[in-house]
Amino acid sequence: MRASKIGVFAILTLPLTGAVVAHSFGTAGLNRSPQSSPPVTAAQPPRQESAQPVAPGPRRVQPLRQTPCWRLAGIAPQMVNQRWRIEDNAKGKISAVCTDPALTAEKKREKIQEINAETEQEIAKIIPAKQLEAFKACQAERDQENAKRQGAKGQKELGPCGGVIPPQPGAPAHQHQPGNPPKP
Repeated sequence: MRASKIGVFAILTLPLTGAVVAHSFGTAGLNRSPQSSPPVTAAQPPRQESAQPVAPGPRRVQPLRQTPCWRLAGIAPQMVNQRWRIEDNAKGKISAVCTDPALTAEKKREKIQEINAETEQEIAKIIPAKQLEAFKACQAERDQENAKRQGAKGQKELGPCGGVIPPQPGAPAHQHQPGNPPKP
């Protein structure tokens, strides 16, 4: 029984080792170039190369990563982490307001505005005004750049409770019909 297991294993691995050996011999002849290292002899220890050879062909260009706005504004990483915690806490509160069936849409809107105001005050306590202003300006600029890159998709903005944001009471209603574009 044991001999048959070993035999099956040997039969299964033999084609794999053959393919690996054939591949190594096939690529060994292709890698001979004036820039390649000389063949290693038994007297020489193998030389470790730090860089892997790059396959020829088109390379995917990765966009340059922008410096985060908090770093440009000079905000310390600890303050950024505190800000994230405050915002996460606010999201939890907003979620609780959204799931409260006893509140009307107007009451939900008011509560969410209160939570957002409290969040802004807490963040203003930990981050100096100049840095916070620079951070917000950077974020606004990046948001505009992203909007230009993505183009006008015509998607409706989702509210904090996940649905389409209803119009504010007293706000002007949508004027033109879908088939009638406004005239300039």
